[in-house]
Amino acid sequence: MASQFDIDNEGIGKHPLLTFKVDADSGKDFTQADLDDNLTACVISDNNEVGMGSAGNKLFGKVIAVSSELQSGTAIPATCTVQARGVARFKYVTTAPQINQMVEVNGAGKVRQAAADADIAAGGHLMRGQVIAVDTTNSMCDVWLG
Repeated sequence: MASQFDIDNEGIGKHPLLTFKVDADSGKDFTQADLDDNLTACVISDNNEVGMGSAGNKLFGKVIAVSSELQSGTAIPATCTVQARGVARFKYVTTAPQINQMVEVNGAGKVRQAAADADIAAGGHLMRGQVIAVDTTNSMCDVWLG
């Protein structure tokens, strides 16, 4: 028997939302065009600052908005709003992550299956973000950020 309801957990538990500066490094910043293309996976790049990071970096959260105010002399937004908790939906690259696997950033706004690593850092698990659903048609996955 088919259900009349589809389960959609995107955004559940996302509050509080956090405000950060946007990383001004070339190719690591976030713009409205990135958000429109669902390139939203971010890492902490400096004090109270987020960026796209590098492939293999630890996922921090999802950029859900950027300011219209720009950093001086650039086309880069000054600040952004980040979802750092709850369920977030991300685009993924290459091999689809599996349910219950952890993900990391790919350095271009998407996530990927976390690489195997025998060493666990002193600060805890290397990765953050457990996959709870995968949409292979649209290359998207729902991730529990904690």
